[in-house]
Amino acid sequence: MIPVAKPLVGKEEIEAVRKVLESGMLAEGTVAHELEHEFATYIGTKFAIATSNGTTALSTALDAMNIQPGDEVITTPFTFIASANTIAMLGAIPVFVDVQRDTYNIDPDLIEKAITKKTKAIMPVHIFGMPCDMKQIMEIANAHNLLVIEDAAQAHGAAIDGRKIGSFGHTAAFSFYATKNMMTGEGGMIMTNDEEVYDKAMMIKNHGRGKEGGYSHHRIGYNSRMMDLVAAIGLEQLKRLPGVLTARRKNAAAYDKMCFELKGIRPQVAKKGFESAYHVYAPCLNSPKMNRDKMIEYLKQNDVGSRTVYALPCHKQDTYLNIRDWRWARFVKYPNYAALKLPNSEEVGAQHFEIPVHPSVTDQDRTRIEQLVRKVLS
Repeated sequence: MIPVAKPLVGKEEIEAVRKVLESGMLAEGTVAHELEHEFATYIGTKFAIATSNGTTALSTALDAMNIQPGDEVITTPFTFIASANTIAMLGAIPVFVDVQRDTYNIDPDLIEKAITKKTKAIMPVHIFGMPCDMKQIMEIANAHNLLVIEDAAQAHGAAIDGRKIGSFGHTAAFSFYATKNMMTGEGGMIMTNDEEVYDKAMMIKNHGRGKEGGYSHHRIGYNSRMMDLVAAIGLEQLKRLPGVLTARRKNAAAYDKMCFELKGIRPQVAKKGFESAYHVYAPCLNSPKMNRDKMIEYLKQNDVGSRTVYALPCHKQDTYLNIRDWRWARFVKYPNYAALKLPNSEEVGAQHFEIPVHPSVTDQDRTRIEQLVRKVLS
């Protein structure tokens, strides 16, 4: 079986973990701070804040930007549910805007139409590692005095005209979950150039402690710290990232060529100057010869891992169909999510299927995958 995801772990990661274990300093310390520095340098921001996972990175960033109950945050429904949930957990209101059919990303032309007096921020999600149109989104945000948090959980190394994703918004959040292009098992990182946001995020993730350390606490906070044990893996993974991206992009380019040569299948499209990280390669299938679910089963039967990723967009999930049962429902008036019609998000959700694109996919593996797809659709 060629798996859809396969973490790359070598002797370097094992040795790095061994050193931390032998040091006896396993919790957050110098290694986590080194990862913060190195990742900020890589992305191109002044500050980075390491957290326990991608979800705590998002929630901490939103809290540090002072998102309040009743505030509206515009985002995409075609994403992992943590994007929307971190908004709702603060009592703010996720406002879902449809995606572009070709990029699978939030449609900037629809963002402006969704802005109201309650709108506080925009959360674009670089889905599958494909950059959103950050230039247009930042123009809209600046025109309406809105905050922008990039959900870059899947976009390590993605770029627009050479500028790294994670450096455009007021903040950004990355995930280092085990299947990501760069992973630590669990882990996250907040990026920002705003020192005030940095100071707040550092307090929020550490029980509200101030810079002076010790047991002085200045606000409500949580324990969302990253262990040195985990950060040690991250430092080695960051060194691997350029090679990982090269391999993923090579595989994706071959799949793109295949899709453009066949009828009934279309890939996620990268605009000119946009470089995807290709965390996931998931074309859409609309062919009379084979539906999406049968394609996934066919690939699995032939020892190729395949699946849907977000078949149900957020506004179709029980979480948001039953949002009035949430703890904030007594204080916040949520939209009727069940009534939302977001055709592109629903179409992409119904038609996409994932095929392996990770660096462990050899040329021989990729050729076999292409042959299977071509056999059905040619």
